[in-house]
Amino acid sequence: MSFAWLFKIRTRLLLVNVLIVAVPLLGIAFARFYEREMLQALEQDMINQGEILRGMLLSDATGLRLAERQPVLSHAAKRTRTRIRLLGAKGELLADSHEAGPPEGPESRPPTIVPRSVSEMRDTAEIAVRPPRLDVSTREEVRAAMKGSYGSATRFWQDRDTLYLFSALPIVRQGKVEGVIYITRSTNTVRGAMYRLRGTLLLTLLGALAVTFVLSTFLAGTISRPLSHLTRLAQRIARGDRTQRLALERRDEIGQLARAFDRMERRLDERARYVAELTADISHEFKSPLAGIRGAAELLAEGAADDPEARQRFLSNILADAHRLDRLVSRLLELSRAEADDAPAELFDYEALVQEVADRAVARSPEVEVDVLYRASRTQLLGRRALLDSALQNLVENAQQHAAQGTHVEVYVASTDDGSIRTSVKNHGPAISEANRSKVWARFFTTRGDSGGTGLGLPIVKTIIQAHGGTLELTSSDADGTVFSFVLS
Repeated sequence: MSFAWLFKIRTRLLLVNVLIVAVPLLGIAFARFYEREMLQALEQDMINQGEILRGMLLSDATGLRLAERQPVLSHAAKRTRTRIRLLGAKGELLADSHEAGPPEGPESRPPTIVPRSVSEMRDTAEIAVRPPRLDVSTREEVRAAMKGSYGSATRFWQDRDTLYLFSALPIVRQGKVEGVIYITRSTNTVRGAMYRLRGTLLLTLLGALAVTFVLSTFLAGTISRPLSHLTRLAQRIARGDRTQRLALERRDEIGQLARAFDRMERRLDERARYVAELTADISHEFKSPLAGIRGAAELLAEGAADDPEARQRFLSNILADAHRLDRLVSRLLELSRAEADDAPAELFDYEALVQEVADRAVARSPEVEVDVLYRASRTQLLGRRALLDSALQNLVENAQQHAAQGTHVEVYVASTDDGSIRTSVKNHGPAISEANRSKVWARFFTTRGDSGGTGLGLPIVKTIIQAHGGTLELTSSDADGTVFSFVLS
């Protein structure tokens, strides 16, 4: 069985909304528990009131005199909703705090009897019809008290408007039951409060349901549906439909994600085109030397090898083409490493690196001196040292190859206004024409193909500098010479 639906955003949002709705539901359940607790507390209050009255009666030295306690009962129950009755040993009524009737209405109407404890009270009731004048001695709680035990009951009156609590406490003296304290109290205050609380919670529940529905609809429209649309577009692009665009006209995180995916897709397309163009360029560049090698080999095989002069010429051509292929492969490997290098950046001494590159260049081509002038405010630079070494080496070698006889190559390092480091490599020689300035960064473009140029040195420099977030500049004139500059932060 698949449980993938559990991980959908729509499902998680639904679960959150269900939790929101569960709060008022739990409140309703708590209200029922709280109502039972309040009724139990009300019953305990009645018992305490009865205990006080029983203690007073038993401590009276003149005797119980239950029939004479009418004024005391009336005074005790005057400001409460409690009805207190004193019954004789046989359950006969001797005194009543409310002779005119109970505080909540005429108790003489037929009741609905619920002979169970308050904590177990339910809304269902067994209806028993009584005569208009009730004989309380027949009630179960009174009979229990007449036997010396505490008795209690709850009763709805027939119109179910009022629920009464009944408590019966025996008056025991010298091991004999001489009377019963019978207390009745309405629960209307508790039930009214609970009804109001339940009504409030019910309204809260209905409001939560409405808000949840609105939020679910809103979130589904603003989160789930756009993500589904984004997924469908991504699947179409994965199947090869390059006309699709992932950008969504939204300002939220989903829109940002879509635009990021769209930029990534465009970069991948650009990379694919770059690889295709590079493959075509490599095929073109390799074709000429390979054709030369094959042609020379075929001529040698056809008899040119018998002529010493022709053999030497064709072998020289084969060696020259092989050397060119070797240089092309080496440069392509260098370009590949520059593009694919993912080594972490490190902090290194840039001044020392510039001087090392200059020293190596002079060692390889001692006829062209390299002067270094380092005037940057800082010597430390964060980057990939090996790649920057390669970029500097290519620029310095290129400057040496195109420098006029008897001139020096100059390397200037200075700080920019924003604290970056500008490196300039200058030579004095023929200026680069306007037509060629836009081509010098292109792969395999060279004006020195006959002397071993591969046209990959400056593209390698461009790749390395751009990988470090830098910028490149080129200025060239007969008066000021040619200057290649790059800026690194």
